[in-house]
Amino acid sequence: MRQFLLSAISSCFLIQAAHAAHPLVTDDTSTQDSGNHQIELNTDWLRQDAIHSHVVNFTYTYGLLKNLDLYANPPATLSSPSGINDVALGVKWRFLENGDFSLGLKPELTLPSGDPERGLGHGRSSMSLTLIASYQIDSWAFSGNLETFYNRYRLLSDQQANRTMVWRASASALYALDPKWSLVFDGGIVSNTERASDSSGDRHASSNPGYLLTGAIYSPNPNLDLDAGIKFGLGCGACAAQVQRQVGVGVTWRF
Repeated sequence: MRQFLLSAISSCFLIQAAHAAHPLVTDDTSTQDSGNHQIELNTDWLRQDAIHSHVVNFTYTYGLLKNLDLYANPPATLSSPSGINDVALGVKWRFLENGDFSLGLKPELTLPSGDPERGLGHGRSSMSLTLIASYQIDSWAFSGNLETFYNRYRLLSDQQANRTMVWRASASALYALDPKWSLVFDGGIVSNTERASDSSGDRHASSNPGYLLTGAIYSPNPNLDLDAGIKFGLGCGACAAQVQRQVGVGVTWRF
């Protein structure tokens, strides 16, 4: 049971992370511009009932074109059982710009690098596609995401327990207090990953887990961000993948 919960929490964390600017879950349409690089390193502590997990994410992004980024994300679990999770490779393409409004698409391929026997991965490649909308006005920046996941599992137990198709909807707001300090807010909902919820007569078990997040970003210079945030799970307390609380810190360096 403990391994199932760890696997469910890990899957939910990977779904909600979406490789947005930490601590946010919701991504924006911004790209690095041609020839530029970005490195993100962040770590999060998660709690679900008596299960406590500690994960770390490293994301490298390269600006192939002004409006097109390539990125790689090899996440890892530091708590027991520790190890590399499924590595993600993706593209972010900002395909429309109209004044302060923009739209982007982000397809992603997840490689089976984690060990599913230890709850660290799916054991088969998976994929996702995210539609991103962003709007800026004065000191505010708003973004919204609609994401769909196609998850494949190697273990029969995981196939029987988890849905193949999962979706996520979220929105975020960033308020720049001054050139160095910004406050961030994020909220969203993810479809219940458990197949058992399809036939469950329990209204709470068949609901979808949501979250609210708040945090701050400090930028001592335009190329360096230091961040911290806290996220609370909302609803669906019966969901194995509902993370009740998540606290994280991170650093982002652009060059």
